[in-house]
Amino acid sequence: MYGWRAKLAVITPSANVVTEPEFELMAPEGVTCHYGKFHFTGGDVAALKNLEQLVPDAAELISHAQPDAMAMCCTGGSFAGGLGYDKKLIEKMQDRNGHLPTTTTATAMIDAFQALGIKRVSMAVPYLEDVALTERKFIEDHGIRVQNLNWLSIPGAIDNAAISRETLYRQAKAVDDDKTDAVLLSCVAVHTVAIIEELERDLKKPVVSSNQVTMWKLLRLAGVKETFSGFGRLLAEH
Repeated sequence: MYGWRAKLAVITPSANVVTEPEFELMAPEGVTCHYGKFHFTGGDVAALKNLEQLVPDAAELISHAQPDAMAMCCTGGSFAGGLGYDKKLIEKMQDRNGHLPTTTTATAMIDAFQALGIKRVSMAVPYLEDVALTERKFIEDHGIRVQNLNWLSIPGAIDNAAISRETLYRQAKAVDDDKTDAVLLSCVAVHTVAIIEELERDLKKPVVSSNQVTMWKLLRLAGVKETFSGFGRLLAEH
């Protein structure tokens, strides 16, 4: 029997081809992931805010699988409206999913920072400028200093998926400095989990990514407390 420990429901943008394979890499024994979609291929903050109208329907549909926990797995879509916007989305999802334990990627990101004791973070992101600056404000409004920020100005999820490991690695190293407690690789549409361990060894500090924090939060919401190596300190220690 699959999913005997937990079934996780994950709703993602329609053009996202990264979350599913990364979640399958991270899922522990006895945990299954079940995926739904909402229409989004990329864009600016205005386009991301439109997702508020689409996510509740997706949440209701995937709830038919009777999952133990659910996530809206889209970083930009869950911080686009600023402080508190992620909590608003969670309420809308729970109104339609039977009040399951529910999170968003932005919510999981802030919770991960708190679990790791991060006070200053540096960000390496693929986003357009307005999305990158909105995320910086969202994080700082939670009392966490953004030390450095670099964005690649890539508008689309499919293009994000094509970013090379070398580009991500060098972008992460470029934003790091001695005052940075951790490096954030934001966006669920970017392949990140395969380089987290290498970056943590080289930078000597935690590295967090969107899919990683969402998996971590979903597991904990579903009552799976297992820690395991291979995907950074967050999943190995918290």
